[in-house]
Amino acid sequence: MIQDKVVTTSHYVPYLSFAGESSHYLNEKFIKPKVDSFFNALGVVKGDYDVIDAAKYISDLNFLKYQKVPFSYFYETILWDIVKDHSGNISHMVKYCITFDEEVTSKVCEKTRIKYDEIRLNKKPIFYFIYIDFKEVIRFLRLQVKT
Repeated sequence: MIQDKVVTTSHYVPYLSFAGESSHYLNEKFIKPKVDSFFNALGVVKGDYDVIDAAKYISDLNFLKYQKVPFSYFYETILWDIVKDHSGNISHMVKYCITFDEEVTSKVCEKTRIKYDEIRLNKKPIFYFIYIDFKEVIRFLRLQVKT
C-alpha cells in the first residue's frame, strides 16, 4: 500500500507500508538480515548502525534544480549523535536507509551482492543507501504465504 497522507521530508521518496504483521515480519525476516549481513561484510559491528525514520528519507532529486536540503537536515537526521571522547576521538552511529531506487546506489558489496552508496564525512562513511529490490520483497512475502 502506498500512503499519501504521511508527512515526509522528500516528495520524491515513496512511503510504503504493509498492513498487520506483514511489515513486522518483512522487516525482521527479510530486510534486517540483509542489512546485518551487509554491515557485517563491511566490518561494521552490529549495534554501531541504525536506520533513520522512513519519513525522513531523502532522494538525490532533493539536491537538483531549486531544491534545497538545509544543513540542519544532516545534523538532525544523521549527525545528531556525534561524540568526542576525552582523547579527542570522534565517533557516531552509522545511519542507513532502505531505498527502492536503484539509481542512487552506484556500488556493490562484493560479499553480499547488495547494491549501496554512501555519504562520507572526512573519508569515513556516515550514511548508507541500501538498495532492496521491491520484486524481491514481493517474492519473499509470496513465498511466506504459500508455505
